[in-house]
Amino acid sequence: MSRRTEIEVGVTVLVALAVLIWGVTWLKEISIQRRVRVWHVSFPQTGGLGPSDEVRVNGIRKGDVQSMDLVGDHVVVSLALASEIQLTHRCRVAISNVGLMGEKVIAVDLQEGGKPYTERDTISGVYEQGLSEISATLGDAMGAISLLADRLRGVADVMQKNNDLEKTLRNFRQTSEELKGAVAEDRALLRATVENFGAASQTAKRLTTDREAELQHALTDFASAAAKLDRLSSRLDSLRSSLQSVATKLDGGQGTLGKLVNDDKLYQDVSAATQNLKTLIEDIRTHPKKYLKLEIF
Repeated sequence: MSRRTEIEVGVTVLVALAVLIWGVTWLKEISIQRRVRVWHVSFPQTGGLGPSDEVRVNGIRKGDVQSMDLVGDHVVVSLALASEIQLTHRCRVAISNVGLMGEKVIAVDLQEGGKPYTERDTISGVYEQGLSEISATLGDAMGAISLLADRLRGVADVMQKNNDLEKTLRNFRQTSEELKGAVAEDRALLRATVENFGAASQTAKRLTTDREAELQHALTDFASAAAKLDRLSSRLDSLRSSLQSVATKLDGGQGTLGKLVNDDKLYQDVSAATQNLKTLIEDIRTHPKKYLKLEIF
């Protein structure tokens, strides 16, 4: 066999091997795509989560992290889950910590019911702090507490030097004793006051119980009187309006009485006519024969 033939055979074998590997990979990807569904979840941060990390559904591994992309200030994580898993709005997706080393996994709390998500939706996820992060937070808190303790110790030392702390404690003890004595002295008075209040309450209850019918009748009469007063008020208001209208007409000189009140000449004429009538009546009384003539046939 010539060298050229050997080279051709080698190249052919390599090409066949490459085609075989490519075909197996392609078929595997198609098989995987048929068996999984990809969901997109947005997290504020991932805290060390990486591709190929586990996705657990109610504690059972059902997929892996496929990819992670930074979108704005959030991280969108693509999850490849088994095709039978359907995420809904009632599901909770969180980044959780497992083990003592703080390994990260995606924990899905699968719940039945709720509106289902589609593969085009972006689900809001929850980031749970791990033990190291909580320890760091506690470390900051312990530092603040230690600083506060140092300051309190300094204040106590200053007060101890000036004997202010001892005086304060002595005054507090004295005040407590005085308050205790005052309560002991007034205990009998307080008990008597409570008993009197109870007796007054019982008396009021008995009076109310015995006079319940009378009180009900009195309330009914009061309600009736209030209704009558309301009607009387309405009538008085109507009478006031009528009197106001009459007064307006009199003041405007409308009608006989208005003209009489407002026309001085008419008043003088009426007064003169009245005086003449009075004089005529007096003259008739004095000289009746002058006005009455009787003829007897």
